Amino acid sequence: MNIEDENQRILIEEMEAIKADILAVYNASGKRTSGEFENGLELKYEPNKATLFGYEYLAGRRAGKMPPIEAIEKWLEQKGIKPIESTMKISTLAYLIARKIAKEGTRKESQLQIYKQVITPQRIQDIMTKISQINVQLFVWELNQMLGSLEENQ
Repeated sequence: MNIEDENQRILIEEMEAIKADILAVYNASGKRTSGEFENGLELKYEPNKATLFGYEYLAGRRAGKMPPIEAIEKWLEQKGIKPIESTMKISTLAYLIARKIAKEGTRKESQLQIYKQVITPQRIQDIMTKISQINVQLFVWELNQMLGSLEENQ
């Protein structure tokens, strides 16, 4: 047994579970529209390291930069939202929404705090406990192997 391999196995297993839970919470939230969130949620693995890439704007968007009008227009269509005035085009409504977001940002309190819901301090502690237990078990196993070898050589 190899401690690094076992730690990597646990890390991959836990990160895949986190990703699955994030997708489950997101899909149950009613905020799903285009499917881009699922496609943008990605895990990258390196030895003893995992990185989760996703969309930051789920926690709100800061003022200062106008979001893409086409994306807002697509979102409006997928949600079935139409302008109140019958003469207004959906592209105009999308532009007005994008301009307001650029000017004021979006309210954080109305956003889905998906990452905080799934990646909790308790979950992090549970993962650390698993890795610690495996490391202790593997250390004891390796120590016993070494002691067994020493006894055979005497």
